[in-house]
Amino acid sequence: MSDADIDDDFDDDFSDDDDAKMVEEAETSVRTRLSSLEKRRLIDNLLEEKRLAKELKDELDDLDNFDEDGDDWED
Repeated sequence: MSDADIDDDFDDDFSDDDDAKMVEEAETSVRTRLSSLEKRRLIDNLLEEKRLAKELKDELDDLDNFDEDGDDWED
C-alpha cells in the first residue's frame, strides 16, 4: 500500500465524522426547534384559556350587575 492510499483512507474517516457531526447537529437543532414550538403552543393555549375565562367572568359579572339593578328578565 502506498502512502497516498493510506492518506486517502484516513481522509474518508474524517469526512464521515464531519457528516455524522452535521447530522447530529441538525437533529439537535430540529429537536430544539420542535421543543420551542411545543412550548410556544402550550403558552398560546394557556393564554387563550385565560382570555376566555376572563371574558366569561366579565359576562357573568355583567349579568349579576344587571340583576342587582332590578332590571332582571322576570318582570
